Amino acid sequence: MKIISKWKMFAATLAMGCALLYGSQTAPVVASDHDDGETNIKSRNLSLTDLYVFREDWHSGVPAHAANLVFVMNTNPRSLPRQHYFFNTEAVYSFHVSPKGNVDDAADGADRLRFDFRFGPPDANNQQSIQMDVVRLDASGAFLSQATVTDGLTTTAPPLLGQPNPTPVTNTFSVDGASIRLFAGLREDPFFFDVEQFFKVRAGAAGAGPAVGFVPASDAVDFAQGYNVNSVVLAVPISFLQQGGTETVFDVWESVSIPNDLAARQ
Repeated sequence: MKIISKWKMFAATLAMGCALLYGSQTAPVVASDHDDGETNIKSRNLSLTDLYVFREDWHSGVPAHAANLVFVMNTNPRSLPRQHYFFNTEAVYSFHVSPKGNVDDAADGADRLRFDFRFGPPDANNQQSIQMDVVRLDASGAFLSQATVTDGLTTTAPPLLGQPNPTPVTNTFSVDGASIRLFAGLREDPFFFDVEQFFKVRAGAAGAGPAVGFVPASDAVDFAQGYNVNSVVLAVPISFLQQGGTETVFDVWESVSIPNDLAARQ
């Protein structure tokens, strides 16, 4: 089962992903590509791949779902099928939301609402417990309030070789009267990119090879085909995101934060 359709795109333009170190006043910020390898401070489960944000009815076709916005954060690129892959237990995975008056408003990177996710160690069924914090901030970035949800939230068990696919777990709960749904676990990578053709096009543009263009999507070779990612999927009422306002446009970005001493312990 896929969370969203396999979109034919060469770049995810909806938002920017960052890897952060927390606990330091001079924490470095590192942008994340779809698959930028591993470093001593970033294992693959700390690597953001893509962010997708869309109104739920655009995917489901159900008119009533127009009231919800869906956030999809994908991590851990090029995960092999039928293998264990887990969310990092020392990291905070976050969606950042900033309501805007219209689509022409400049992005300021100041979040007014943040959804933070922390994961516990895998249990005997290879599922991880989840803690979700909803953090509200004012226009200056000062803390306003926080709601924490922990009871019963869990990831979907990873599918294993020779075993049937586990039933996906959709966590449904309420925050300040708003019904929110959460999924976390492995899903097929929906990103589409013909890497080989991209390098041919780039070489041609630089005069280092024949001038060629991109091939039709039907003929392109998807470098992400057959791989999974660890997904966090959140469905939230738009009214909850508005926080009493009337905005229908939202800047959204994602981040993964780790303690600033994690590199020394890896």
